[in-house]
Amino acid sequence: MPRNSFLFIISILLLLSCRDKNSTRSENKENITVFSLAMMNYNKGIELAGKYEFENAIPYFLRSADGFEKAQEYNWQAKALNRASLSYHDFSHYDKGIEYAYLAKKVLDEHPEQTNKNLYWYVYNNAGINYDDSKRPQQAIEEHLKALPFAMNASDSSYSYNNLGNTYKKLNQLEKAETYFKLALTNPQSYKDDYHFATVYSNMVDIERLKKDYKQAYYYLDSALHYATISNSPEKLLDIYYYTYQLKDETGDHHSASQFLNNYVQLKDSLFTSEKNNALLYYQTKYETEKKEKQITEQKLISKQKNVWIIILACVVLIGLGILVYSRQKSKLLQKQLALENQLLQELSHSKIQEQRLEISRELHDSLGSQLTLIKSVSDSLLNSTQKLDDALNTRINTLSEFSENSISELKNTIWALNSKELNLNELKLKMLNFINRTSEAKEGVQLHFQFNFKSNYTLSSKQAINVFRVFQEILNNAIKYANSKDIFIEVNQIEKLLTIKISDNGIGFNFEEAKNKSYGISNIINRIVELNGNLNVETAEGKGTKYTIELILDNNHNI
Repeated sequence: MPRNSFLFIISILLLLSCRDKNSTRSENKENITVFSLAMMNYNKGIELAGKYEFENAIPYFLRSADGFEKAQEYNWQAKALNRASLSYHDFSHYDKGIEYAYLAKKVLDEHPEQTNKNLYWYVYNNAGINYDDSKRPQQAIEEHLKALPFAMNASDSSYSYNNLGNTYKKLNQLEKAETYFKLALTNPQSYKDDYHFATVYSNMVDIERLKKDYKQAYYYLDSALHYATISNSPEKLLDIYYYTYQLKDETGDHHSASQFLNNYVQLKDSLFTSEKNNALLYYQTKYETEKKEKQITEQKLISKQKNVWIIILACVVLIGLGILVYSRQKSKLLQKQLALENQLLQELSHSKIQEQRLEISRELHDSLGSQLTLIKSVSDSLLNSTQKLDDALNTRINTLSEFSENSISELKNTIWALNSKELNLNELKLKMLNFINRTSEAKEGVQLHFQFNFKSNYTLSSKQAINVFRVFQEILNNAIKYANSKDIFIEVNQIEKLLTIKISDNGIGFNFEEAKNKSYGISNIINRIVELNGNLNVETAEGKGTKYTIELILDNNHNI
């Protein structure tokens, strides 16, 4: 290479290096300024939300989220989006509340090494309360169950238990609701949260009223009114005014009832007006439009900058390396293009398969799901009818209702697997916990003890996940139906690449060698374990209980 050409290349590289260093210093100063402005917007949003001025608070939260993103402060970005979600909930815009909760989750998912895992609790909590108040109880329960593992302290757990109790109350499952509310009041001395205490005590007032235990309802009423007042929360005052009105009305104190109803109406009218709602809708539309326009402009600028850099680098390569290097680069580019085309074909193939899976899941949901739901609705209406049914017919209708509910649940599990190309261990754990929760209610006198210990969140293909879940489900069902045991112990551990599932009971046991040749369920368990390249060990004897041990090797390439 000629000396002049060599010196020219060195000069170009030095200039580019100096430019990069100056650019980095400038970006650091800009990030500090952007972060400070974002924090000011965030704090202003907190202040306005505390005054119930959500139509003004939400714009500040959204601007702060954009600023934190630009400053690459992803924890704060997630916090701002969670605050926006909560404000939309408090302003009764539940779909927007759900949308921004999931946007916060997306930020956390995209930056796992830089974000605080406890923020997932706020994501699932906010999604849950928005689902609950928009009359989608099953989704609300699922989100609150997801939140519990990320609770960092007694306050977090207490909020989740209260929210679960609130949803079960709306489903008229009062005993279960009361159990969760009492869990929410466990260890209240470990934290001080007047807003939360107002929520739980208000719910206890309403639960006891619904159970017609008016004496107990009045017992909780003083605490609810006290905490609602000192919390300075109009939302909590609205709740307890309305619950007190209902309690007073039902117990014959109509004068006091009318006063509390009047307080409720006046406070509600002062908080939620059409002008506030219109202002929020106007800003939301304006914000989303401006953001899209800004993204388009930034993409154009990035594209233009890339083109400039490509031209500069191309000139350096052409001058410095000549025709030989150019031809080699061309060859490499061709190979890269072929590889990308091959990758594109693979992605198209995966996309086509996923479309087919989604189509199948939609068909299952719209056809079989709707029919099962109709059967359950008809059977429930027969059970709730005023006409007397003989015991035999009543038992059969109950059986039909339970069968329909179980079938709907199984259909949801199948659709869950079909709708995903891959799933991770935490998602599988949630499905197992939901099944344990349903199973624990299926037979009285049986206690389920369970423990999960995952070190890494490995991913599995949908086929592998459903195989593991079905094996787990079949073993647990057999233990409930046939073992006649008082206790069932479940332990799921993941250490490095080894996943171990142990399920044991203290029941009557059985002859495994005989059963595996006759029982379709046992045969299915064995075949699924073979498909997973796993090991199954069964220790059982008549009168001595049964213990299943399953071992599977995991890796992120879905090779089990």
